[in-house]
Amino acid sequence: MSGALLRKRVASGDILVAPGIHDMMSLLLVNKYGFGAHYASGYWNAASTLGEPDVGIAGYRDFITPFARMAEKSSAPIIADADTGFGSLANLDHCVRGYAHAGIGAIQIEDQSFPKRCGHSGPVDVVPIDEMRQRVKVASEARGDDDMLIIARTDARLSEGLDAALNRLKAYAEAGADWLFLEAPISADEINRAATTLNLPLMINAAHGGKTPILQPSQYEELGVSIVIYPAGGPLSAAAAADKFFARLSGDNASQDGDAMFDFAEMTQLLGMERIAALQKRFGKA
Repeated sequence: MSGALLRKRVASGDILVAPGIHDMMSLLLVNKYGFGAHYASGYWNAASTLGEPDVGIAGYRDFITPFARMAEKSSAPIIADADTGFGSLANLDHCVRGYAHAGIGAIQIEDQSFPKRCGHSGPVDVVPIDEMRQRVKVASEARGDDDMLIIARTDARLSEGLDAALNRLKAYAEAGADWLFLEAPISADEINRAATTLNLPLMINAAHGGKTPILQPSQYEELGVSIVIYPAGGPLSAAAAADKFFARLSGDNASQDGDAMFDFAEMTQLLGMERIAALQKRFGKA
C-alpha cells in the first residue's frame, strides 16, 4: 500500500522530501535517515546502469529491473520516473502495469516528445496537450485497483512559458493525475505561483546544477510545495569523492582522504552481512 502511504503523508500538510537513489548502495544509505519517500530518477538510472545521458536511450527494461530491486529493499515508498512511457500508449500501459506489480508507490510521466532529454538541459519539445491527456488517462486505467499514484509532469516551462505550463498541468489534473510536477521553474516566485494556482499537490525537482533554485525543504514548504525531490545531490557527491580517489591513485597515492571515504565495516553491515552470518551460524555455511 505504498501509494496510499504517500497520499497520507502528503495529506498531513508536511512537505514530503524524497532524496534521489541511483543504485542499491545509495538506497541502503538513504534507508538510514527515515525519509517519507525515495526518488528513482531516469537521468541517474541511465547514468549509473548504462553510462548514457538522459536522452531516451534507456528503455522500459532498463528502468523496471533496477527499480523493482530498489522497491524490495526500500524503507519508504518509491517515486519512480517513467519518462514518456517508453513508446506508444500500449507501451505506457505495459509500463504502468509493470511498475504497479513491482510495488512502486508513484509513477512519473512527462509530456515531452520522443526522444526525450533532461528537462534542465534547456527548452525541450513537448507533445500537444491532448496527447499528454491521453497518456494520463491510459496510465490511470492501467494501474487498475492498485494504489500507485500517477504524477503528470510538464516540461513546457522553458519552451512555452509559465502560463502555458500551468494550463497544461490543469488539463492533466482533469485527465486524472494525482500529483502535478512542474519541471524547471526558474524562481521562488514561479514555484509559489504554481502552488497557489493548482488544486492538486505540486512536486518540484530540486536538481543540483539545474534551472530551479535549490532551497531547503522548509523553504519549498513555505512556497506551497507538497513534494520535493533531490535527485542529483547523492550521485554528484558520490562521483566527486570517487573522482578524488581515482585522481590520487593515478599519482601513486592510495591513502584515505579523511572523511571522504565511507567506513568499510559499516558498508558491510549495511549490506546485511550480520544477518547472513547469523543464518550461517544457525544452519551451517552451505
